[in-house]
Amino acid sequence: MFIKKLILNHFRNYSHLEVEFDPSNNYITGSNAIGKTNILEAIHYLSCGRSFKKAADSELIQYGEKDASIYIVFHTDKDDSDHSLSAQIGQDYKIFAYDDEKVKTLSSILGKLLVTYYEPAQVFFFKDEPAERRKLLDETLSQLSPKYLFAISRYKKLLKERNAALVQEYDPDVIDVLRNQLINLSYRIVTERINFIKDLVNPVNQIYNSLFGDTCTLQLKYKTNCPVEPEQKIFIEKSLKLFESNKSLENIRKQTLIGPHRDDLAAILNSKALAGYASQGENRLASLSLKIAIRQYLAKKLQDEPILLLDDVTSDLDAKRCQNLLNHIHTGQTFVTGTRITDEFSKYTVYEADGTQLIRRK
Repeated sequence: MFIKKLILNHFRNYSHLEVEFDPSNNYITGSNAIGKTNILEAIHYLSCGRSFKKAADSELIQYGEKDASIYIVFHTDKDDSDHSLSAQIGQDYKIFAYDDEKVKTLSSILGKLLVTYYEPAQVFFFKDEPAERRKLLDETLSQLSPKYLFAISRYKKLLKERNAALVQEYDPDVIDVLRNQLINLSYRIVTERINFIKDLVNPVNQIYNSLFGDTCTLQLKYKTNCPVEPEQKIFIEKSLKLFESNKSLENIRKQTLIGPHRDDLAAILNSKALAGYASQGENRLASLSLKIAIRQYLAKKLQDEPILLLDDVTSDLDAKRCQNLLNHIHTGQTFVTGTRITDEFSKYTVYEADGTQLIRRK
């Protein structure tokens, strides 16, 4: 999979931008705060329907304008065809289209444009709040399975309903009905998350050692307060017991205490918790290793390699590890941003950002 053309109108600092990209390696350079990251943000937006900067949609619209638009033409290896995705973003609405036909829901575009991204704030991915790690699991698994997307979407809605029912002290029977629905959805969510992490363990460790240039042991550990049971019947039985034992505490706290909404993903480096003991460099390489492993996993499952977005990834890496990274991501289409053009990018197509346009270097 690769992006052929990107068109922006009133998106962030770009009044109008139309640019064609190389199907393999693209390096976007320029001074700080010139709009390099905004290009990656626009691509990611059409993949997931939101900004990776946690920005509100209204913040994506150029100052003084009523709306913004993103249009991408991309090629997929799976069907060897070109397709288009677009978004029109208003102050209080957004409209998506696939192959120039408007779609009714955001879920209709998920999985069309496959993207894996890394941005500087993710250096502390394993130190951030657990919600960030759950979000990564949910975004990835939703691209792989429409059933998972339905389960996690439905679960979040029912969780809000049940928590509201606890706060307002609804009839216990109503609260129990919501509990039973949550438990049934939890089985699919927890099972798919566990299987996904198991498949990532070895690749993440191998990639980490390749990037770091050393022999270490990096492990992923999925943490849940739900039963870890392959059989749904046993999972439900044990979940009911857990809810019953936490009933009094739930009534005090007025919130649901058991379920995948409280799960987490931990990393263990050489038998020690990465979040508590590792250096910033080790955290950065662990986060990168996870993202690259996820890209490889999606490529294998979906028969199409996701586009890789790396924002300012090399600024804190020494020359050796920078080269290790670039050597490891030589397949598929890659976008890297940075302020300097170094020898490592000799095989990349270089674009210079000047605040209004991207100028391709000859």
